[in-house]
Amino acid sequence: MEVLIPILFISVGFLLIVVEVYLIPGFNVIGILGFLLIVFAVGYMYSESGLVGGTIALAGSAGSGVLLFYLLWRSGAWDRFILATTLRVDDEVVVREADQRKRYLGKSGVAITSLRPTGVVEIEGERIEVATEGEFIAAGSSVRIVAMDRRRYFARLDSV
Repeated sequence: MEVLIPILFISVGFLLIVVEVYLIPGFNVIGILGFLLIVFAVGYMYSESGLVGGTIALAGSAGSGVLLFYLLWRSGAWDRFILATTLRVDDEVVVREADQRKRYLGKSGVAITSLRPTGVVEIEGERIEVATEGEFIAAGSSVRIVAMDRRRYFARLDSV
């Protein structure tokens, strides 16, 4: 009779894990409770049946767990946990955006706000955010875009 209690706990633990995966994914409490039930049952078997009984319960639980996770994998249950779309951007889009951004390089404009070291510059009627190389440039000053990286433009005082 004392062997049936751990078997029941292990079965309920695996059932809770299956419920976690299929019915309420992302909640985690039910799955953790199932795992803890399995660990408790194996520990109970070690304390009640000794080394041999505990090892058999541990081996049976591990084998059942591997089989369960394999069946869940084959059924597609794990696909819900993985983002199916990619975050990769098409190379054409990257090139087009880079060309669009390069159009400001070498152009002159007027500082709308103080650049200390970042601020807003108006070039050809468009406002863009720029950074200086560390110096302060007052609002209303003429600036030239001298460089860019992936996120921002760099401006200097225009020495026309």
